[in-house]
This record gives sequence, C-alpha cells and structure tokens, in this order.
Amino acid sequence: MKKRNYILTVILAAAVLMTGCGEKSDKKAESAADQNSTGDVLDFDAEEYVKLGDYKGLDVTYPSVQEITDQDVEQYIQEQLEENIEYKEVDRASKEGDTVNIDYTGTINGEEFEGGSDTEYDLELGSQDFLPEFEESLVGKKAGETAVFTLTFPSEDYDESVAGQEAEFTVKINSVSETVTPEYNLDFVKSISDYETLEEYEASVKEELITYAEDESETEKGEHALRLVMNEAELKGFPQTLYDFFYEDTVSGYKSFAEMQGMEYEEFLESFMSEEDIKEVVEEQVNDHLISQAILQKEGVALTDEEYAKTGEELAVSEGYGSLEEYEEDYGKISVTAQMVREKAIDILKESVNLQEVPWDEYDEYGEDLDSEDEES
Repeated sequence: MKKRNYILTVILAAAVLMTGCGEKSDKKAESAADQNSTGDVLDFDAEEYVKLGDYKGLDVTYPSVQEITDQDVEQYIQEQLEENIEYKEVDRASKEGDTVNIDYTGTINGEEFEGGSDTEYDLELGSQDFLPEFEESLVGKKAGETAVFTLTFPSEDYDESVAGQEAEFTVKINSVSETVTPEYNLDFVKSISDYETLEEYEASVKEELITYAEDESETEKGEHALRLVMNEAELKGFPQTLYDFFYEDTVSGYKSFAEMQGMEYEEFLESFMSEEDIKEVVEEQVNDHLISQAILQKEGVALTDEEYAKTGEELAVSEGYGSLEEYEEDYGKISVTAQMVREKAIDILKESVNLQEVPWDEYDEYGEDLDSEDEES
C-alpha cells in the first residue's frame, strides 16, 4: 500500500482521466494544440505488435437497463443541492462543519518539513482531510486567532520522514465560514434550469437518468467485448511514438488535476501515484489502441478523411462544441482519431457477439462475469 499524504487526502477517481467531462484546463489545451495532425504517432502496422485471438462470435454479458425510481430522482436532486452549496463568512467561533481559511506551519525538531506548511488553505472541519487532532485543535477558534499544538503522526501509511514523529503546528485562522445548502424549491430549480414547475424539473431528471441507464447498458456490450479480445490477444511491444503521446497526454491530465487541488505535481506523485502506476495506465491506453487498430486492419477497414470529418462533427456536437475544429482545439486530432478508431473497432465486435443480459444490480464488469468466461475459454 502506498503512503498517503500526511496532511492532504484527495479521492482520485476515474474521473481524473476522463477529461471529456467539463472544460479543459489551459495546460491540457496547450497539449492538445500540439496535435494538429496525427503525424507518425498513428502511422504503424498494428499486426507487428498484436496477434489477435478470437474476436468474433464472442459470448458477451451486459447489464439490463436500471429501473429509475423516485428515490434515484431524489438522490440526484440532493447532489445538485450539494453542488450549489455556498459559504457564508461568520464572526463567531468555528464549529464542526464550518470551513476555516488558514495559514499553517509544521515543524519537527524545530525544522519545517516538506508538505507541512501552506497559506490561504480552506479546510472543512470534520472532513478528515487533515489528521483528526489537527482539525479538532481548530474547533472553537475565531478569525484572527492563532492555534499552536502538537500531534504525533501514526507509524503506518505515512511518509517515512514523519511517520511516528511529533510535530508542532502553528495555525492562523484567517476566516470562518458556515455552509449554506440551498433549499429545494422553485426558485432553486429556476436558478439551475429553464423549468417553471417542480414537476417538470423532476420529470426531466427522471428522463435524463433513464437515458443514462440505457446508454450504460448499450455501451457495456461493446466494452465487454473489447475486454475479452484484449484478454486473448498477444502483445509484442509498441510503437515508441504512440507510447510517448499517451504518456505526455496522461501526465498533462494529472498535472491539471494536481493544479485544481492546489498541489504541486511532485506532491501528487508522492501522495497518490508512483511513476510505475502512471506507466501502467499509459500501457493500458497503448494496448487498447493497438488492439482496436489491429481489429480494423484485420477487417480491412480504414478511417477515411470524409468519415473523420463527418463523425468528428457529430462527436463535437454531442460534446457541446460548435464544430470539429473547436473540439480539436481542446483534444487534438490524435486523440479524436484514436477515439474514432476505438469506436469503429467496438462496432465491428458488436456485429457478431452473442449477448446475454444480466440484471443490472448483479452485473460486475470486472468481476465474475468476465472471470467466468476466461475460465471457460
């Protein structure tokens, strides 16, 4: 188990890599700007690196469409309320649940240590982003006050330079803010949508959740098929230019995430991912593309300029862009092309699969369904 940062805890989810959600950061856009053409990155013979196993007539399981209940709608609405939380600065002593803006300095044996100091940091008391003793020492403090206290870092799961050692912290409280969660009413609905009644809004939410569930069910047919092909394929290396592209693109995404969290990239690596972890992520992307390209070559299928333009426009519009050119400005032609290659490969696989539906609440995309098929093959 990797050592976690002794001050900051951030949940790193799959969403980090899915940069298609939301706006692209400046750094990501700059990286995409270097992808004006596919160059030699995607110019290779996939069959030099991939030997495909069976890829037609696969037995593929997929989840049924999840039934959307009133409880699901309520949960979605609650998430919307939480996303629109506001912070109101207050002139009183802090309590659990408040957010305090702080400057803090930590020392061990009189010397500051790496990662133990910061300024203008917003900390929600009770969030367990920091050590419990740290947060508890700030409860009951007002803006302008300074807290000085000591704590001992646990011996396990912490950086070796501080594990088991006593540290002294000096923390200045810059401000105290309370959390204000909006009330679910018509005014709130009108502030986030164009609907005029709660009934219309709730109906739209349910429809959106149903559409998402249908898309998830349909998408998994192809994703499961591609995973099966990858399990059976023999991989023999990779084009270095392809690896370098995915590596730079991945690192750029992680750097953007670190920046959003107010972290240096080096701190991100120390806290969440080693260089080996990043290489593993990159190799998975490389292998995914190699196998997708190998399927197209095996079928004698190529992505023509006309098809790229047509599909690219459709993709751009579906992602909320005005044109393919705008989409390419954020993602780059290499990434867009790789995405299209993957989708064409999945379309080919789906044409011949033998489908078996599994109840959505029993389906495990990386669990028993896939493992059982591997054992049978």
